[in-house]
Amino acid sequence: MIQELPVSGGKLTAFEVKENVTEEEFNEAAQLMKNRMDEHENIRLLVKFHELPVREVSSITDRISFAKDNLEHIEKYAIVGDSKAFAVAAKLVGSASDTEIKRFELSDEERALDWVLE
Repeated sequence: MIQELPVSGGKLTAFEVKENVTEEEFNEAAQLMKNRMDEHENIRLLVKFHELPVREVSSITDRISFAKDNLEHIEKYAIVGDSKAFAVAAKLVGSASDTEIKRFELSDEERALDWVLE
């Protein structure tokens, strides 16, 4: 499940991800981000993960393609989640782009929001 958080609006797009994300849910979230990019050119993104989502290989390709095609329009990306895999992902993506990416523990969600809005 993926749902937009109440703090989302303007240049900030914020989601909470629980369990597995369906293709339809991902496409809806991607469209929301694209709409905000069209409106503001660049956005700030916060995604809160309760666990590392498991994905089908076909959807992974779509998601990587979306990220690659749109990362230049994301100014800051706060990844909120306790898994160490998120820290590795943040470093890899951050080193391949100009986007500021930082991972926060779930207990630091408020600090993540403050950082992404700075």
